Amino acid sequence: MRYAHGILIGAVIPGVIFLVTAAIRITSIGADALVLEALGDIYTIWFVTSIAIAILPLLLIFIIRRDMFREFLIFEAGGFGLFSPIWIFIATDISGTPWYSILTDGITDGLIGFGPGGIIVGIDISNIILIPFLAISFIIGLLFLRPSFIVKYGYTGELPELTDLKADADRKEESFIDAEVTDVKAPETTVDSIAALRDVLIEHGTTDPIINLILNSGIGSITDLASTSADQLSNLTGLDKLQAEQLIMVVQKKIWFSDI
Repeated sequence: MRYAHGILIGAVIPGVIFLVTAAIRITSIGADALVLEALGDIYTIWFVTSIAIAILPLLLIFIIRRDMFREFLIFEAGGFGLFSPIWIFIATDISGTPWYSILTDGITDGLIGFGPGGIIVGIDISNIILIPFLAISFIIGLLFLRPSFIVKYGYTGELPELTDLKADADRKEESFIDAEVTDVKAPETTVDSIAALRDVLIEHGTTDPIINLILNSGIGSITDLASTSADQLSNLTGLDKLQAEQLIMVVQKKIWFSDI
């Protein structure tokens, strides 16, 4: 929906500009010299107003929602590029001149400028300039309005839609993990687990004082001992770190290669 709104804005702004221009030209058909002079002044005012219409939304977005400025700029520039040629053809046709005439004759008094003595005069646009300009404009519009281009260059931060999607995915993942581990219980210390641990330690050749220190420290099963770090076991029993690592390795092998 956000992309559709951007396309709509990019299409409407040039549409308003060129359709009002067409209305002024339609009014001039069959008008006398006095009316034509007044319409010329109106066209001059509208020409300047059109520039303001194109710039004002950008200024407002820059002031109010600066994070959206680049995105809006691309939509507006792309809209002008893609839709301006279309609106020019439509405006030309409804103003009483065949739309294809601008490709053969150009546009008469399409621009305004200052003539001799500072008088505002109309400036013709030759078809030699107009045709490549319209073609390049259309291509640039297509390029700018591609979704991939807007995503890559238009957004300064992460899209709210993507943020919501990630949050929803995280919630689902957490729910899945919770569901997976709901029935998993921590191993409990029992007489059998202590006896099994003692047997493994005796089999390894661990002395009784060390065995008692291990059992009295709260380690009550083979899995408890296997998950104990060498530093922790060394601190509990007084073994050096290498001996502690060897003992833990023996217990881990017992788990991996036995029926425990």
